[in-house]
Amino acid sequence: MYAYHLDIRLHDLMYYASRELGRMYISERYIHNYALTYALGLARSSYHDNVQVPNYRKELEVLNESGVYITPAKPLSVTTSAHTFKFADTRYQVKMEQSSVNIPTFGRIREVNPESLYEAYVFSDVKLDLPKWIRLGKWMSKASVKTREVELSESHKLFKTLHPLNGLDLPFRANLYDLINMPPVSLIDNARFEGECYTLKLGENETRDFPKGMRYIF
Repeated sequence: MYAYHLDIRLHDLMYYASRELGRMYISERYIHNYALTYALGLARSSYHDNVQVPNYRKELEVLNESGVYITPAKPLSVTTSAHTFKFADTRYQVKMEQSSVNIPTFGRIREVNPESLYEAYVFSDVKLDLPKWIRLGKWMSKASVKTREVELSESHKLFKTLHPLNGLDLPFRANLYDLINMPPVSLIDNARFEGECYTLKLGENETRDFPKGMRYIF
């Protein structure tokens, strides 16, 4: 088993429609592991889709078969900014008639700023060569990726994760956790487990524990 630590730094404004509060459209501070998997090029979807329905099962099951799994990205140093958007009411019809009213449509959008920094982890049965640049979010925002392989060991114990996880992808149940509510699947953080785990050595006195056997579950 190979394990990789990813440092992800934004070079553009990034936007995901994580939450909608009236006319306020909010990007969460976290990056979902589904989004990151596609951004890294490990899963692919059709550029054009008439029905606009995700095919996660079909497109991510391939990674389960090859033993590859990517965690969500945790914000390390993240700032956001809000902007107002407005566009006119445009009407298309066969007989062109001038509209008697001009009703603007507007709202507020919260985006994640450039220079925001994230970290994520990749587990793989095979050695991977991950890209140095990726695109994220609805604006296809540019981000740099620094990848380093880290040492991994296995054990069975009580442990706490210090990294957000996809609540569906766990091999066994968490005893306690904080919920991060975001689509398409809520994440959990500060989760406590008892069972088989991977321990990653990030530095001389720094480690991270993860449940062993995480995979994409739908």
